[in-house]
Amino acid sequence: MIKKFKFIIFLLFFSLILGNANSNNFKIKDLEIELFDKNKLITSSRIMTEDFGYLKVKVFAEKIDNENFGSIILVVYSKVDKYGQFIRSFLLDYFFNKDNSIFNKDDAYHYIENENRTNAFQVKEFDLQKFIKRSDDFNEVRSALKGAYKKSSLKNNDRVIKSDHVYLTSNGNLVWVSHMFNYETVIKENHFQGGKSKFHPKNINEFPKYKSYMDSWSNLAFKRHDEFQKALKIKSQIDLISDGLDKNENLDYYEKNFYSSNISDEKNNINEDERKAKEEKERKAKEQKAKQDTQTSGEELSVDDLMSKIKELNEMYKSGVISKEEFKMLKGKLLKK
Repeated sequence: MIKKFKFIIFLLFFSLILGNANSNNFKIKDLEIELFDKNKLITSSRIMTEDFGYLKVKVFAEKIDNENFGSIILVVYSKVDKYGQFIRSFLLDYFFNKDNSIFNKDDAYHYIENENRTNAFQVKEFDLQKFIKRSDDFNEVRSALKGAYKKSSLKNNDRVIKSDHVYLTSNGNLVWVSHMFNYETVIKENHFQGGKSKFHPKNINEFPKYKSYMDSWSNLAFKRHDEFQKALKIKSQIDLISDGLDKNENLDYYEKNFYSSNISDEKNNINEDERKAKEEKERKAKEQKAKQDTQTSGEELSVDDLMSKIKELNEMYKSGVISKEEFKMLKGKLLKK
């Protein structure tokens, strides 16, 4: 009987180990995070144990080739037994209050927090290389990220678009999940203007394809935070409102929408210099046509023709094809005729 009982225990233990080995998810309380294909998965972790409790850092990275990570998931969570107010104060500075804090409204494409900052969410473009190299009081986070690159023998030179999801309780307990995507793997052109990424809020409206791509990432991020705050049963939940968000759709729907989109699609990926050159060529062609029209002799123009030509010039001026000075000059030539 005892042998039979031990055998049953062994089977249960073996099935538990086997189940964890085959599992491709990571779970914190009721929040389940889907990971990557095991053949591509690189993991790294760090732990801080002090008399206040513990803090754990997990990094899950997707190695897509011999040179790049594609997606990266950073998970940080803690269990605080004492000094809760001190720990919370430290984390508030790290996430919100300092110049180099994780959350920064000026750099964020979306930035939402509740009143007491127990629940926060943002979407932004991010220099991951610069972050890993910086110096701060939370070395475990940067060390775990650096460990993933070292473990996979990859260069740490990535820029990402990311979403941060933070739950920080009043007694200092933390759950922070950061989803990152290395956009340099799909954008081969120069993605900077004025020293900032074209994804940056100051630039993004000038580049429609970047905005469309970021909006697709944002819809996925909003859905992720919707599930984040529900799974963790956060009392003060953020009201998530986005033009592209339908809460009735599941997470898989938004993941497919983003990862199947192609920012490098040729029809949507005209080089900016080529686009500007094309517009300039069209502008000059229209301007030349207008100048040629003014060379028609006065005898060949009726009053109606003259008024029609002036109207055309006026429309070209209003649409920006010709300048005010050019409009006056061409109009003067017509009137002289």
